[in-house]
Amino acid sequence: MKRLVSIFFSLLCGVLANAQFTPVPADSSVLRFPGGKERMERFASRLRACKESPDSSITIWHIGGSHVQAGWFTSRIRHNFDSLGHYPTGGRGFIFPYPLAQTNFDKSFRVGYTGEWTGSLSSRPNRKMPVQPGFGVMGIAAYTADTTASFSLRLSCGCSGIHILGSASDAPYVIAGADTLHCVRDTVFNGFVADFPAEADSILVEPRLKEGQYFMVTGILPEDGRKGVHYVSTGVNGARTTTWIERCPEFKREMTAIKPDLAILGLGINDSACPASDFKPERFKDNYRRLISLILEQSPDCLLVFITNNDSWRWSRRRMVHNDNGSSVKDAMFELAKEYDGAVWDLFSLMGGNLSAEAWREAGLMKKDRLHFTREGYEMLGDLLYGALIRECEE
Repeated sequence: MKRLVSIFFSLLCGVLANAQFTPVPADSSVLRFPGGKERMERFASRLRACKESPDSSITIWHIGGSHVQAGWFTSRIRHNFDSLGHYPTGGRGFIFPYPLAQTNFDKSFRVGYTGEWTGSLSSRPNRKMPVQPGFGVMGIAAYTADTTASFSLRLSCGCSGIHILGSASDAPYVIAGADTLHCVRDTVFNGFVADFPAEADSILVEPRLKEGQYFMVTGILPEDGRKGVHYVSTGVNGARTTTWIERCPEFKREMTAIKPDLAILGLGINDSACPASDFKPERFKDNYRRLISLILEQSPDCLLVFITNNDSWRWSRRRMVHNDNGSSVKDAMFELAKEYDGAVWDLFSLMGGNLSAEAWREAGLMKKDRLHFTREGYEMLGDLLYGALIRECEE
């Protein structure tokens, strides 16, 4: 493990050296515990059990904004658990057919579609959509009234059934392998469900709409029953702490299917995209407390890991200006971690603190907006966060 982290930081140091930037020491990619470590110890024990027992499972849930929706960050961590840690890979959990909403996603599964679809993000709801969605844990929706509409999914592993979350004039059909099934109303979630006669990794959903009918999807939950590490990622471009607690009425119900052992909380960059005088740390913490209460209601022993904001720039009157709230968000997260006996992965300090985004951009790790990372940057962050988690669990 130490050799792996050394390789990660050697790469980081080599790239950033070209930007005349002094890299942080390797041991800075750690979890900080301003309070107790009991929750960490329980999670570490459960993670070790996954490797030792084929009947054990844990769920890691990563929530955030565009950093999570892009998928490179979370896919890298998911890949590392499987390939570097050699943990058995559990089911993927909730996903969404993002191309239907004309937005980006991580491409770790394939999506195709026919017909015309309209998308809506819970962070920026589309008020022109004819039927307003009941957003859930994915925080996104796609609507169609096109009689030719359909969508397909190609998953990395097979599943024995599928929950199609959302609403419609009538239940859709699902073609799974050689079987064509008419979905039934879901008795657990708001939507429809189909059980497959045989496991399938290629699925076609056909609403088969008639004139005047509609179909809306707010999420997909494949059923696979696999044990191991389940890494669920739910990110929405532009999401704030209030996005799920105020705009996603199905969030609480759908959280019953996650019940995380570890919640990685990456919200904050959009909450703080404002002048320093307008950012209110107490309000920010109160919003987080509301979200945390919903998490702990489902998983009282859940470990909370807060990711501090990356140093960034923000839009102001059609131009980019520096976001001066990085240190304030960092302080608030340390206070929350102490309150809930959680941990902090201090990305803000790891980057180099205030005004460090420019060096990361010059090194090719951030995009020109100095807000989002490049694929290489996101994958490096995934390596570093994975390393910090594993050191706490295995050393």
